[in-house]
Amino acid sequence: MVSPNPENRVSGIKLSSVVPAKATGNQDYELKNIDLAMKLHYIKGVYFFNREAVRGLTIFDLKRPMFQLLDIFYTASGRIRRPETAGAGRPFIKCNDGGVRIVEAFCDDQTIAEWLAMDHESRDDCLAYGSELGPDLAFSPLVFVQVIILVT
Repeated sequence: MVSPNPENRVSGIKLSSVVPAKATGNQDYELKNIDLAMKLHYIKGVYFFNREAVRGLTIFDLKRPMFQLLDIFYTASGRIRRPETAGAGRPFIKCNDGGVRIVEAFCDDQTIAEWLAMDHESRDDCLAYGSELGPDLAFSPLVFVQVIILVT
């Protein structure tokens, strides 16, 4: 049975972060014109795996390779900053190893087939990337990775 209230579907939400394995030295990444043009546009990817495909995996098994991946793509773990002087320049990414946000959650009343049968808006309400950047850009991660464990 599909619950009509999206807030009731997902529970036990835990937040954590994954940072690069090595410090980046507080480098800055200047945003390009296309970066600024695409502001607040998100690339959403959702992957579903059946129980047999993930049997025995823990959340740390998913996080472990991200440490080395963020060494290469360290800008993904930064935060957007504005120049301290108003009107003094363009926003940039402060590569301060703030981390990629990991969201763990559980859903104990649905199967993958029921999850996929939901309309997009109801399904999207259960996902962390629905929250936009801000209100404080200095604390908003650029990347969210959410893992929902379907218990049934």
